[in-house]
Amino acid sequence: METAALLKKAGAEYDKDILNDVQNVDKYTAASKQALNLGIYGADLSYASVNNQTQESMFFTSCAKKLADRLGVSNAFDDATLERMEKNMNNRDSLLSIISETYWTVDAYLKENERDNISALMIAGGWVEGLYIATQVSLVKATPELKQRIAEQKLSLHDLLGLMETYEGTDEALAGVKADLTAIAALYEGLADPAASAEVTQDNGVAVIGAASANTTLSDAQLKAITEKASTVRNAYIN
Repeated sequence: METAALLKKAGAEYDKDILNDVQNVDKYTAASKQALNLGIYGADLSYASVNNQTQESMFFTSCAKKLADRLGVSNAFDDATLERMEKNMNNRDSLLSIISETYWTVDAYLKENERDNISALMIAGGWVEGLYIATQVSLVKATPELKQRIAEQKLSLHDLLGLMETYEGTDEALAGVKADLTAIAALYEGLADPAASAEVTQDNGVAVIGAASANTTLSDAQLKAITEKASTVRNAYIN
C-alpha cells in the first residue's frame, strides 16, 4: 500500500501489464506457490485500489479469495468481507483499510494454527511484488522519491530476513525464498543502514517506515541490479 501510494503521488501512470495475470491463479497447486501469490495478488490489489481501478481491484480480490480458500483461510475472505470491499470500491481509504485488515486476519489465523511458514511465504510474496512494481515503475519514472523508497526497502528486507531466520527445518520453499531475499539484500551492500535513522509515521492508519538519512541513496548501478533481480525472483514466483 505504502509503495503504491508513493507511485501515485509521483505521478506514475497505472500499468496493469506489470501485475500478475489473474488467469494464473488456477495454476498454483502447491501450498507454497499459493501462499506466495496470495501475497503477490495482495500487493497488486493495493496498487489497483490506490489507483482507483475498481474492476481490476475486484479481479485481484477474487484471486486472493481463491488462494485463501485453497489454503484453508477462507474466513478472512468471507462473504461479509467481500461485501464490505464491494461497497467501498469507490472509497479508496476505506478499501485500503479493509485490505490491510483482511491480510492481518490471514496472518493471525495461520500463526494461530501453527502454519507460520505459510504466513512467512505470503509476506515474502507481497514484499517482493511491492519491490517489483516500484522498480518497474522506476524504469519509466525514476523520481528521487521513488528511488529513495526503493533504497529504504533495505530496512524492511532486513526484518523479513530476520523472520525467515526463525524457521529452521526442511521447508524447501522457505529455504528457496530465503536464498532469493539474501541475494537481493547483497545488492544493497554498501548502502547506509536506514535502521539507525528510521522514521515511522502514520498515513491513513497505515504505518509508513522511512529513513531520514540522506545517505540512504542507491547508485544507478545498484538500482539497475535490484530491478533485474527483483524481476527474476518475482517472475519465478508467478510462473
